[in-house]
Amino acid sequence: MIRSSVFIVLLALSQYAQAFSYTLEITEQELQEKVAAMMPLERKNQFASVTISDPKVDLIKQSNEIGVFAKVSIIVLGGIKGSGSVKIQGTLSYDAAQGAFYLHEPKVVGLTIDNAPKQFSLNAQKITQRALTKAMLKYPIYQFKDRNTKEKMAKAALESVTVENGKLLVKLSVF
Repeated sequence: MIRSSVFIVLLALSQYAQAFSYTLEITEQELQEKVAAMMPLERKNQFASVTISDPKVDLIKQSNEIGVFAKVSIIVLGGIKGSGSVKIQGTLSYDAAQGAFYLHEPKVVGLTIDNAPKQFSLNAQKITQRALTKAMLKYPIYQFKDRNTKEKMAKAALESVTVENGKLLVKLSVF
């Protein structure tokens, strides 16, 4: 009798907990539109100028990451210029207070600068990495709209992020 009562209570609690979770589906196309709206990204300092443009989003199922291929242009001190392509990968982080998702710890995993010496490419990768890290902290790649009641309730905790069937599945929970 006690076991069955405990089971019923646990079952009711699990149903109650599930009522307070929310899975957001974000398609690759939706992410593409959000990331494209942030571009071109331009970062300048006293030593260099980096411009990243024309992004192409790629959801990476094996690692549950977001990949972005883009064009990159770099001008370093002394007027040395280079352009090419960059591949960026990162995971998703969530700021519950803002209801916003950011590309967390974006990493430059590939950089090609056309007709550039190796040393220039190495420096360009470091410069591009710094520029991306700072920029991705400022610009969310997705933000909840407060008009949706489920999304208002979901502004709690990021439970998991997975990539399935060309979609980013983001599970949020108030627990």
